[in-house]
Amino acid sequence: MIKVKIDDQEIKIPTELTIEKYQKIQKSPDKYKDPAELLALYIGISLDELKDLPVEEISFMESVLSSHLNAPTSDLIYTFTHNGVLYGLENDWGNMKFGQWTDMEVFSQPDKVYESIHILLALLYRPIEIQKDQKTYVLTEYKNADVLPRATEFLTAPVNIWFGCANFFFHISREYISNIKTSLRWKVEIRKKWMRIMNRRFLSFLLPKRLRDSILNWVSNLLEKI
Repeated sequence: MIKVKIDDQEIKIPTELTIEKYQKIQKSPDKYKDPAELLALYIGISLDELKDLPVEEISFMESVLSSHLNAPTSDLIYTFTHNGVLYGLENDWGNMKFGQWTDMEVFSQPDKVYESIHILLALLYRPIEIQKDQKTYVLTEYKNADVLPRATEFLTAPVNIWFGCANFFFHISREYISNIKTSLRWKVEIRKKWMRIMNRRFLSFLLPKRLRDSILNWVSNLLEKI
């Protein structure tokens, strides 16, 4: 946080965009195409207050921002401290609670995801109870009642935390989809091979059509279970 004094007024300029401000930009993208609106949002004053400032002071704040603003990152953030509390990313995926899964599914829907970033992060991050290193720690027990209060705290957290998580889950989803496609292609090829075998002339003489169809159905059912 950078403090700038203008006309006896102290203005605090954050070095990172918060989740709450990022959500406002996503909610009204056309509005924040205006550089003045964007600057007013970033430094936390109204557009009217911004317009009342002298040009040289606006230029000064823009120069301060450009020299101190932290570049966005897509790296996954395992731990971070916010408002004096050390948080860690969920690290026991096999034992996630029912509420975590269902809420993540609900709030990650395309029409809700941007307005729910703080809630998704509250589902993924919890306070650390014991820490050995950056990636080895024990989180406090998940409690559904703690999610929304924690989400409110996260509104003022840096949006980089979200970028890292979104990038991480995007890669997982892409890998999962790729594996599904590979699996489906393999199953299609297996079916084709069995169909070619069943349609060979010598088998058409040896096996009745009903039996050949039954074998193909059995193969198809078996592949569905794999």
